[in-house]
Amino acid sequence: MKGEMRQGVKMRLLEQAAQAAKKEDLLKDIVVLHINHCVENTFYFNDVLRGLFRHVTLLTPPYSNQDIPENYTGSCYHGMRRNGVYYLMKNGIETGRRSTEFLESTILLLEEAFRGELIPLLRQGNQLLIVEDGGYHFEALPRIKQLFPEVEDRIIGVVEQTTSGTRKSMSRQGYRYSYPCASISRSDIKMHVESIFIGQRIVEELGLMLYAADAFFSFHSVLLLGYGIIGRSCRMALTGRYCRLEAYDTNPRMLKVAEDDGLWVYSQPSPEMFSEDTIVIGCVGAPSFGEGMFCAFLEGRGTNLYLASGSSKDVEFSYFLRYLKGEEANIPCLVLEKQEAAEWYVRYDFRYGGIEKNVYLMAEGKPVNFYRKGVISLTYRVIDLVFTEMLQMALYLCRNRNIPPQLYILGEDNPITRAVSEKEMLDLWFQKNHFWYQGALESFLQPHPLAGELRKNTWEKDHGENY
Repeated sequence: MKGEMRQGVKMRLLEQAAQAAKKEDLLKDIVVLHINHCVENTFYFNDVLRGLFRHVTLLTPPYSNQDIPENYTGSCYHGMRRNGVYYLMKNGIETGRRSTEFLESTILLLEEAFRGELIPLLRQGNQLLIVEDGGYHFEALPRIKQLFPEVEDRIIGVVEQTTSGTRKSMSRQGYRYSYPCASISRSDIKMHVESIFIGQRIVEELGLMLYAADAFFSFHSVLLLGYGIIGRSCRMALTGRYCRLEAYDTNPRMLKVAEDDGLWVYSQPSPEMFSEDTIVIGCVGAPSFGEGMFCAFLEGRGTNLYLASGSSKDVEFSYFLRYLKGEEANIPCLVLEKQEAAEWYVRYDFRYGGIEKNVYLMAEGKPVNFYRKGVISLTYRVIDLVFTEMLQMALYLCRNRNIPPQLYILGEDNPITRAVSEKEMLDLWFQKNHFWYQGALESFLQPHPLAGELRKNTWEKDHGENY
């Protein structure tokens, strides 16, 4: 396989699907834009794509300072953050462009990728397939269309992994899609299997960061902002750690689930949330810790606040970051006395009316499960399921190029769901990996009681979660 860098078979389902697809000639005129995290198993997936399609351009949004593998021979656009500035790179070499904002940096990387590689290939008559985590290409389309006005005519479709990216497609396309958008964000595998492991990894990584700050889960309050799929998975991972569990959600039905699970629940910010030192995990995928929440902490009796993001963007604590920059209205009687940066967090020491108040921002407000250098968020065998779903949906778009341009969510009733069997995929996963509990998956993994509601497009658009 061209540019092969993986050793041994680590994703059995993905490799099997790719081997079957190699027999087809319909992929030879397709170039792929692959947008995903800069982690080891992404490059494994990318190698599989490179073995199937004419050309693959990988782009990794700069969630952290992870670097690309030294032996990687493909094309990769990525970013490195130093002293608050994102330096944009291609294969480890700076492009000369930089930005202080995460989203702007990602859009600039996309511009570079289109300008330098994709547009020349599309002008040769090739088609573009987008395989994505986060919906970032929708943000960049207005700029790309200035470079290549007919770009949307060359896109055969996009496969999206997250709900935030799916919601972004809705807001940018206004439900009038120019090409098909196939989303796995609400598949059974994403909702009932992957989410369990994501919750575990958030709690595990945050635990290490808390230890570095001389803190721990035990004997603390842990406030989950959002009690959807990931919020509830974090609760499951926190069980038995001797902490008081709280949940905040604007959806009363989600709060009823949290209450039934034994959590203290809140529908609006209250100083009672912060009656002692509190660990906050943002699980919304949208701004969740606003002015009201910050003021509630200041009015509460607790001294120390630990902020950690469990979503795949850096927006959970965007208000707090803007406040630190002076971009939000000053809070009377609040004075920032000093700040101290450590490897995995920054501590901000405030005085509020003369009272000590300390905020620890973990991982710069970015997702904690991706932040540490060299960390793996999900193991190969777990992400195998997700990447195989993405590949199967991508292959469906390639085989059915006249499919109407609309949103297709795996799990809802549509042609892609009928073509991609999650049950067969899960059965094969258990068989090939010699896992136990096959046949009783639903009771074992404890799916969210409101899984059906969480799958609805309207809920995703109005409330938003990023899983």
